[in-house]
Order: sequence, then C-alpha cells, then structure tokens
Amino acid sequence: MNQLLPCIRNFIAEIPSGHIFDAHTVINYLIENHSDEYLNCHAADETNEHYHSRISKTIDSLCNDSIIKKVNEESFSQNIHKNYSSNKCWEKR
Repeated sequence: MNQLLPCIRNFIAEIPSGHIFDAHTVINYLIENHSDEYLNCHAADETNEHYHSRISKTIDSLCNDSIIKKVNEESFSQNIHKNYSSNKCWEKR
C-alpha cells in the first residue's frame, strides 16, 4: 500500500479545500491514472472489496496528518463495477 500512498496524496492535494470526496473517487482516479501501482498493491488472494477497504483505510490515515477530515455522512456513488453503494467521505482541509 506504500506504493499507492504518494498517488493518493497527490490526488488529494489537487482537491480544493472544503470539498468533500469519497473512496470511490480516489479508487477510480488510481485506476485511471496509476493503474500499475493500483494493480501491484492488490494481493493475489484478496477480493476487490477487501482491497478497496484497505485503500479506504489508507485514505483515512491521512486524517492524522490534518490533510483531510472524516465526514460523518456517506455518499451514494458509483463503484468500479458501475454499481452504486454507500461510501465513506472526507473533506479536504
């Protein structure tokens, strides 16, 4: 996951302060712009759901750096399978 952290940080740096984003947005960004890193961090025996949960936890860890803060509400957004589901949200500081 360390390979993805700089990619995630760079994406979040581009989000204007005060804007809210969710994990689906970050995951889609990684797939579209950093597919090699995204694929390399996915364990062979791991489900996509578990992998995306790990990515979400990595995003959440940036709250400790005061880059983002967790929002108590969830979004309802499209995942990589074109299905809609609830998702954690953060606000860029």
